[in-house]
Amino acid sequence: MKITFNMATIPSRYELSLKAIDSIYDQADEIRIYLNNFDRLPEGFKRDKIITHIGKDLNASGKLFWALNPDEYYFCIDDDLRYPSDYASKLIRGLNEYEDNVCISLHGKVLKPTPIESYFRGGIKESYRCLDSVLDKTQVHILGNGVSVFNTNKVKIDYNKFKYYHMDDIEVSIQIHQQQIPIIVLPHESGYLGYEEPDNIPGVKTLFSQYWNDDSSQTERVNTINWKMYEI
Repeated sequence: MKITFNMATIPSRYELSLKAIDSIYDQADEIRIYLNNFDRLPEGFKRDKIITHIGKDLNASGKLFWALNPDEYYFCIDDDLRYPSDYASKLIRGLNEYEDNVCISLHGKVLKPTPIESYFRGGIKESYRCLDSVLDKTQVHILGNGVSVFNTNKVKIDYNKFKYYHMDDIEVSIQIHQQQIPIIVLPHESGYLGYEEPDNIPGVKTLFSQYWNDDSSQTERVNTINWKMYEI
C-alpha cells in the first residue's frame, strides 16, 4: 500500500503549507497538493515526492481530489498543522486494528439527533479535538478530515458528489456514513500535533472563523442524514 499525504492550499497560505509538508515529508511515499487560485507552481513545491494540481477552486475539499485512487493509505492533511514523526505509523496501526474497515482520525464530533437548529451552536453533543488530549478510542459521526486516514480499497470518497467545497469534514463524513463505515478517533496527548494560527496572518482566515456566524449550509447538510454508530 502506498502512503500518500494529500493537502489543499491557497496562495496566502503558501508559507504555512511548506511547514506542513516538511513535517510529513519523510513519512510519505507521495505528497499531493491541490492548488486553489494559483496561477503558477511555486518553487517550494518543486521537490521529489510532490505532485501538484492547479484546478478550479475546491477550497479545503481539494485534498480529496485523488481519493478514488486504489491501493493507498490516503492521509488528508491541513496546511496549518505540524505532524509528528510517528504520525503515519500511529494512524495506520489504528486502521490495521480493524482490518482497515474504518476511517481513523484524531478529531471528531458526536452530533445530537437530527434535525438540529445550528451545527456550530448547539448541534454537537461531544467534541474531541486534535489539539487536546483524547483519553480513549471514540466513535464519532463527523471526522476531522485534516487529521485522518483511510484505505482507498475500503473507503470510497468522491469529491464530485460534494454539495459544498467548504465543509470537507461534513461532506466526507456523509459519504463514510452512507457506506456504513465507523469513524474512530484515536487517543492522543495534548501537544501531539503542532498548530500555527492562520488568523494571525493578514488576509488568512480559517473556515471556522468564516462560517461561525452563518452555519446554514453546514446545518443543512448535517440534517440530510439520520446519523448512526456502526458496529466495529
